[in-house]
Amino acid sequence: MNWNKPSTASGTANKPVVRKTTVQVPVAQPGANPPPPHAPASGAIPARRRDPNRFQLSQTSRTKSKSAATNRPNAVSRRALDSVRGVKRKSATPDVNQFSDEDGDSSEVGTTDSEASRKRPKSSISSVDSHSGSRRKLVSENAFREDSDPLSFIHGADATSAYAAKFKNAFDYDDYSSVELLYPSRNGKERFDLKWPRTKDDYNPMMDVMNTVENLVTFYFPEELSGEYLHGNKAFRGRLNRAMQRESIPEWIEIVEEFNSVLAPLIQDGTIQRELRQRHSLALKWIERILMQICERTVSPKAEKLNAYKVGSSNVYGELLPRLITDIFRKVQLNHEQMFIDLGSGVGNVVLQAALEIGCESWGIEQLPTPCELAEMQVQEFRARTQLWGLSTGAVNLLAGDMTTHPSIPALLQRADVVLVNNQAFQPDLNDKLLNMFLDLKPGARVVSLKPFVPVGHKMAMRNVDSVVNQFVQQSFEYFSEMVSWSAQGNGHWYVATKDARPLIQFKRRMKMTY
Repeated sequence: MNWNKPSTASGTANKPVVRKTTVQVPVAQPGANPPPPHAPASGAIPARRRDPNRFQLSQTSRTKSKSAATNRPNAVSRRALDSVRGVKRKSATPDVNQFSDEDGDSSEVGTTDSEASRKRPKSSISSVDSHSGSRRKLVSENAFREDSDPLSFIHGADATSAYAAKFKNAFDYDDYSSVELLYPSRNGKERFDLKWPRTKDDYNPMMDVMNTVENLVTFYFPEELSGEYLHGNKAFRGRLNRAMQRESIPEWIEIVEEFNSVLAPLIQDGTIQRELRQRHSLALKWIERILMQICERTVSPKAEKLNAYKVGSSNVYGELLPRLITDIFRKVQLNHEQMFIDLGSGVGNVVLQAALEIGCESWGIEQLPTPCELAEMQVQEFRARTQLWGLSTGAVNLLAGDMTTHPSIPALLQRADVVLVNNQAFQPDLNDKLLNMFLDLKPGARVVSLKPFVPVGHKMAMRNVDSVVNQFVQQSFEYFSEMVSWSAQGNGHWYVATKDARPLIQFKRRMKMTY
């Protein structure tokens, strides 16, 4: 095998010879200028010169690139920028109702109860995003003015003294004591007589104080103070409960006065106002406390009068409770810039809740004299008590008379965004009259009812194309027993009929009808 190595005659390889070479390296003298860093060493490959314009496009390429950028927007960058700015991208408009074949051709307008539980509710053409536009202002500046006029409201002590036979001294004391509770405004305090109701359904002033204190700590105190006085050894509610267990009225009064001393400086230094300015909505617990205070001082003492109705008539009184009303307001997206009207408003509970919870213009009309009288009492108390709580509300307006003939109703319906009709006990002829009145509603207006105005399962067809119900698209929702006053009957359904003629227009267009 030849590895191309030289060999001797004897076949052994020559030994390698090591040669040494001495190289003299000059040492730079101090102060001498070093060679420039880019100067190549002798014999080294010179560095390739880099063109400073090597990454720039030629004139031709630049023209083509600019044209392409103009015609093709940067979608990724735009989406990222929209995300940072909080821009809500417009989604594609969903198709309106599809058509099915029946009696030649038909379109389903209503949904059945079982279908409603499986379908997502669709927004109507006038849906308003409650998070867009101007935000609702909760704080009432007038409530914090030092020169504000004294409020005229019904004190807790007035509610017990007016019906003295219904109450007894707490813990069977020989005499009763009184206490004053400070509210989060400059409108003074409320007096309470510390008495017990003789029946559990009557007004309980001590529970009123305890529940009110808890709400004020929860919703008006700064976060650090709220946690301190809601939990632990300093919690006002827990201490008041323990004082009641010990049947110690002096201790109970002392705790209420301590609460007043904590709240007072928060009002004086503007803390309460700042807390309210940071809020734009009210929790259900907050709403229920205020409405309950109003009702206990006006309606509850005369509640037996509300039962004087004719069985089987359209004047049966039934109440929708705040939890259901809050659910309704949320689903129909009622906001503070809109107008709400309750047809058959009874004692005005829903009208007041709309003005308080949403802050919108709120109307109601009632025919029966007793509910009208109690509703007026509630409105007067509402206006004063919401100021006591430091809150701004929507305008409240009540009408007395027949909703089908009152001269103000047509104009109000033309402006209304949401109409509520508690028609649970209405007769069919009254529902038919109301449905015809709803033709005056603007497109997108919603009618909330306990019985459907569009028959469940209704289908648009040639034989019924001129029916009023074809002007509305209806959805069905479920309510539960604790949401209505007739809770013994269990769960039920409520309906939203939206004024929307688009399905009818499409149907006529498909059938080549003139419209």
